[in-house]
Amino acid sequence: MRARKSLKRHMPLKHLDKHSRDSKGSMSCHSLRPRVKQLHNFDRNIYCLNIIKLYVVLGIALNMVEDDIQLSDLLRFIDEEHLTKRCMLNYLPGNVAAKGKALLKDMELSKMKDKVTNKLLRVNIACMSRFINLSEYQKPNLHSLAERYILELALPPRLLKYVNSLLDLHPPTFFNAMTVHPYPRYEARTMAYILYAMKLLFGLDDLKERNISESAAKINEKLLEVGGDEAPLLFVFTEWMEFVEMRKVIVSHYNQSFARRFGVSTRTGCQVDDILAKEWKEKEQGETFGWMQGSAAMKRQHENLTHIIETMLKDHFGESSKESMEKEHIEFQPSLTPAHSYFNRILLQVSRSDGAKMKITIPDHMKVDHSARNLDPFVLETTELSQYLSQHGLKLRVEELACQEDIQNVGIFRPLTIIRGDGREYRANTEIKTETWISELKRKEKRPDFRFTQPTGTYGARYLKRITMRDARRVQLEINNPFWDVTETPSFLLKLNDNEIPLDSLSSLQTFEEGTMDPLNIPLDLPRRNLEKILNPEGSDRASDQVASDINDEPPSPETLLLQVSNFDCWLLHGYMKRIRRHDKHELRQLFPCSFRWLLETCASTIGIVWEELYEELLIVEVMYHHSIRDWSNHRNYLCIQHNTQEKDIRTLARTYKELW
Repeated sequence: MRARKSLKRHMPLKHLDKHSRDSKGSMSCHSLRPRVKQLHNFDRNIYCLNIIKLYVVLGIALNMVEDDIQLSDLLRFIDEEHLTKRCMLNYLPGNVAAKGKALLKDMELSKMKDKVTNKLLRVNIACMSRFINLSEYQKPNLHSLAERYILELALPPRLLKYVNSLLDLHPPTFFNAMTVHPYPRYEARTMAYILYAMKLLFGLDDLKERNISESAAKINEKLLEVGGDEAPLLFVFTEWMEFVEMRKVIVSHYNQSFARRFGVSTRTGCQVDDILAKEWKEKEQGETFGWMQGSAAMKRQHENLTHIIETMLKDHFGESSKESMEKEHIEFQPSLTPAHSYFNRILLQVSRSDGAKMKITIPDHMKVDHSARNLDPFVLETTELSQYLSQHGLKLRVEELACQEDIQNVGIFRPLTIIRGDGREYRANTEIKTETWISELKRKEKRPDFRFTQPTGTYGARYLKRITMRDARRVQLEINNPFWDVTETPSFLLKLNDNEIPLDSLSSLQTFEEGTMDPLNIPLDLPRRNLEKILNPEGSDRASDQVASDINDEPPSPETLLLQVSNFDCWLLHGYMKRIRRHDKHELRQLFPCSFRWLLETCASTIGIVWEELYEELLIVEVMYHHSIRDWSNHRNYLCIQHNTQEKDIRTLARTYKELW
């Protein structure tokens, strides 16, 4: 009725009745486009049709059919022009695309942002899912996704087994209780598990991974001497870093989309050749944009300008744009592992007879396959390596390294609380002098840009009593519940020197198998470490002095090789990533060790996101494993979140990131 009253001012009532009876819209006397006074963000994301909506529908469809192509892969295909974004009519049905310009004018294509980004596409998918009342998204196979990312990063497959064990320990649910219909970050969470595993294995504190790499490199030199090229070489973290960084530069020389994603600067000539290659590819596919070029005179003008530029290039450089583009151009096919596939394609091109024409030279160390290196000793599986060395008269000694002590506990980083201004009236002083104004500005106390607080917050007596009573009530309900069957971990006793030692007091090296890291069903006959020092504390000093004197008397044996590994302890820097400013993120980034910062940015660029999103997913994993799980001995039966802890800051942090698990 409101629309009828407003339209009565523009046309007679009889003509308005004709329009009301015209359900098919066959009347073409005039167009009455609806006008809205206010268009909200949700309405604009839904009702304003543009090419992003087609990508949104495609992204939802790929998720519903559980395809291997994830949202990050879709964005990369768009950026690499495998899915063209220049001609929208190619995606529409033939009868709809025939309308051409009139259709694009009605869709108001120029009134919306057409630049496709990860954040924009996720927001639009969330709005579309809410609009169509989509119940839930299909969770992809995280194990196969982790396998693909490990292959892309040229890491050994043994890391996949370690990552899969972390995934199976407490599988993520991707339930976000904070927003409505958010598209989960499947790729970022999987990459966060890989980053967390590398952090446990190598420390990533600028010192531990360097010591581990130096010891592994020395063992590799000895292995090459005794075993030749067939020797099982160890994985060296620093050499792998050099390989990945050099691979970025080589692939970026032939693919500008790859260079933009990893932030590698290239020559202007390479960028021009990339643009020309895309233009020639579109011409070969018949995408000449005739529906956008206008009249025949404009087409002739475009052809004349093209001919003039081609003539100038031919006279000045001696070759046309097509010849210049095809001289050192490699056509890459769409791939789910671009860095791995593109680099192998470049190596294949160099190995051919016509590869001598290429301007780039591949160093010999870039032909090393780091994914074939041995990673087992770094996860405490040293049996095969020790047996191989013993066959050649060598001994292996494994030493665990802890995190460096220079890393201080800076606390939990927090965003600044927004202080809302009051309703006071402010008046400008137009007669103030410049010197007085500057001095007043200097006297004002500036708020800190970013703040760290120690996790020393505690609860009040009343609230602490309340949560303690709730925890006691919860434990009592679990005891009285007949369906709640929780068995305690069996305890074994080891007999050593007529003394019984509880198995729980031994380390993971003694209580877990090396092959599967599953707890042993029966205790070991003998421990793997010398426990006499623990059993005889009064004689420990005398024994240590005797061992030291023996070491000083006997020269060190050159046949003993030292391998340094991580003790699976890592540094933690936790806090709240939401609502912190860009300047705060820059300051937080400077606190990261250089090796971790490099790996964080490399992994984030691999899946096409910013490092802040990946670090937030890493925080979710670390907070769950380090602060939320109370009893690891019964993790097979249940995982209990800490409810009765008195650490207020840690509990608040755990509860916040628990909502994102």
